[in-house]
Amino acid sequence: MTFFTGTNLLSLLLAAAAFFFIIAGVRALRLGSRTIYFRHRRQRVLAGWWMTGAALLLAGIAALTFRSQNPMFIPAPLTATPLERASLAPATPSRTSTPAPRPSRAVTATTSLTATPHLPLSLEIMVISSVTPQASANISDIRFTENLDSGVYPVGNRNEWVNPLSRMYASFVYSHMTYGAQFTALWFRNGELVFFESGLWKAGGRGRASSKWEPAPHEWHPGEYEVQFFVGTEWKATGRFSVSGEPPTSTFTPAPTLTSTPSPTWTSSPVPSETATPTVPPSRTPSTTPTK
Repeated sequence: MTFFTGTNLLSLLLAAAAFFFIIAGVRALRLGSRTIYFRHRRQRVLAGWWMTGAALLLAGIAALTFRSQNPMFIPAPLTATPLERASLAPATPSRTSTPAPRPSRAVTATTSLTATPHLPLSLEIMVISSVTPQASANISDIRFTENLDSGVYPVGNRNEWVNPLSRMYASFVYSHMTYGAQFTALWFRNGELVFFESGLWKAGGRGRASSKWEPAPHEWHPGEYEVQFFVGTEWKATGRFSVSGEPPTSTFTPAPTLTSTPSPTWTSSPVPSETATPTVPPSRTPSTTPTK
């Protein structure tokens, strides 16, 4: 801040920043008024008002720091104190003292920004409900189980599962729900969308419900799974679980093949012909007649 002492350069920079924010805020408000999707419109309008407020705040600070009798760009001369002059004096090198190497400081800044989940545009345009859900709609107590008691209540609750698996229920408690509002559940595996269900809410305003995913057993690949719940286009809750172990391999059963059995070959054998036996006529023996 010493460089800005005695000048109005800081006020000028603040005024320029305020001008930039007011232009950006007005532009965001105009874009938000022309957006047809409710969530995008609200986000842009909210961002526009934030930038407009920041512009007014910067303009106020610029007005408070401005001095009419001070120059605009010429900084005040820098004067060194006796202590600073002593530190700037050249040091006499010593033959006996060897400067020790100064350890380098490695500063690693880790910034983790978790974006708010949102419906993909391809699913957002599929919203068919005309009912506006309550802003107080809430989803909580997400439990993962393979079976439900009476079709509603989860049997156990685990966040780590081992193959083989057949199905998974994401059971949750809901409140302040509106009949006919759009409800969507997205299932992700390692950040990739693998299943979703979306439709009109046809239950009461408070209770317990579940979303089920039942793929083939060999499709339960190990990894991190995540289920996101939306009411209308607003994200309400997220549940996570993991699956380890290799899934069973799909066994392919070949279709039975028909083997043609060769039909017997009929061989015609000649019928023996009957041989006629000649009939010998009886021989006549001459009879002798006595002579009288």
